[in-house]
Amino acid sequence: MEPVASNIETAAICGLFCKSCGIYIATKENNTADLNRIAQRLNIPVEQVSCNGCRSNMLSAHCKTCFFKACTETKGIEFCSECDSYPCPQLSNFKLQLPHRVELFKSLNRIKEVGWEKWYAEMTERHSCPKCKQVNGWYTSACSRCGNHPSSPFVDENFEILGKFMR
Repeated sequence: MEPVASNIETAAICGLFCKSCGIYIATKENNTADLNRIAQRLNIPVEQVSCNGCRSNMLSAHCKTCFFKACTETKGIEFCSECDSYPCPQLSNFKLQLPHRVELFKSLNRIKEVGWEKWYAEMTERHSCPKCKQVNGWYTSACSRCGNHPSSPFVDENFEILGKFMR
């Protein structure tokens, strides 16, 4: 397992698990086809797509302008769930914008309850293939390593919500 210090880079401030992000996965795998596809879909240069996680030094265009990152830095907190205004209207709106954010509040509440390290271990399991333990993306229906369907417990439980974005 990775050292805890490096894990915090992929524990998003908003409660998302960066390792299940398609941009993060494509960056780590140096998958230029996926990075190009994502850049086209987002209508941004491919150089602005790569990301090593929410708290890393290499952020995608979206993560560079993250409202929550700036907000938590101003307030001196690590996660949105530590805020007196949690859940704020901005976070509530963010949650509703894309299906993979369906468990955002559940995730942030869990961080507050058990700490980010335990939450991180739980998320690794939740987003990993039950057969081969490969961490898979939010919208990956079959495991990218062994082909198992569903790719993870997260995908299995949220398949209907994630459906139209699946690949």
